[in-house]
Amino acid sequence: MQLIDDARGLDEAIEDLSTGKTFFIDTEFESTKAGTTLCLIQVSAGREIYLVDALRLRDLTSLGDVVAARRATWVLHAGVQDVPLLCRAFDLESPPDIFDTQIAWGLMSAEASVSLAYLQYKLLKLRSMKTHQADDWKRRPLPRAQQAYAASDVEHLPELYDQLMDQAEALDRVDVIFDATDDALDPQPDPPTPLNLDSFRNAWQLDTPSQAVLRALIEWFNERQLDPKAVPSKAFLAIASRVPRSVSDLSRIKAVPHRVAKLHGQELVALIKRAAADADGRDFVEIEPSAYATFGEVRADGWFAMMRAEVCAELQVAPELALPGRLTRLMRRGYQQRNRLGDALEMLSGWRADLLSKTIERFAERVPPPSAV
Repeated sequence: MQLIDDARGLDEAIEDLSTGKTFFIDTEFESTKAGTTLCLIQVSAGREIYLVDALRLRDLTSLGDVVAARRATWVLHAGVQDVPLLCRAFDLESPPDIFDTQIAWGLMSAEASVSLAYLQYKLLKLRSMKTHQADDWKRRPLPRAQQAYAASDVEHLPELYDQLMDQAEALDRVDVIFDATDDALDPQPDPPTPLNLDSFRNAWQLDTPSQAVLRALIEWFNERQLDPKAVPSKAFLAIASRVPRSVSDLSRIKAVPHRVAKLHGQELVALIKRAAADADGRDFVEIEPSAYATFGEVRADGWFAMMRAEVCAELQVAPELALPGRLTRLMRRGYQQRNRLGDALEMLSGWRADLLSKTIERFAERVPPPSAV
């Protein structure tokens, strides 16, 4: 273990690390309301552990040139917070390949989000204590005990990496681990969900003009693919119920955010007036209230819960990682639209589609999904 806090020490560390391709990395940082400060980088190529003082060494791009070189791999545990800090310190647009030991374990066991100490015990039978976890990492000079604690976070990563890679190769899951880690580090937002009349449980209570206004608001929202957080759809039913005739009237509706009235008020009022004026009672179709629950939905919920458990058990993956609850609910809703399993499988993408689709299809052949109607 060597503390690196000057340019000469950094040059010597870089020279040693330059012979490696796989780097075992961790960080220590302090987070406040003002932001996150990177304090220490622990890095090893499997031999010496270097503790790089990120407070005293402001320019770490030369270190980044080595540890993020072509075909380099970073091995971290639960690196979602560490990687952005490292990329910023090394002035990288994107990191190299990353093997996250926490994600790897979740893709080969029932356990997701395990601690490093727990994984070291499970695989290496080592017990460790989190004595300095809550210490002040901005303190300088850094006490020797804190240095030792920081070094311990990467000390056994080479052994964990070797064991996890052996298991991953046996399960043909190496690529899945790297892909899943990429997804965790750069999560893609869910595509906007189009609104429809079914999105509004109480739409059935609206009269002709109000229903026409609600339909116009739904079309307006979907065409612009607006952010539901910026323009909450729950406000639409309130607007349709009251049919405001001016921006002032619109602003007085409690459910309408002030920013929405300010940015879109004139456009919305014009749309509301036009829709209400064009409403024709002869074309009015009453909306039937949707059921709060059906036994078909209950059975579908049960089937998807059972599918999730059985498929993940067969594949030896943690359900929280492979089929998180949010994704399982989206799959169930996709299935309910037309009672087609293919519509549910379309909700899977990337490594999840590759890993799960065929096993789900085989499960559905053994245990056909019930009608959700």
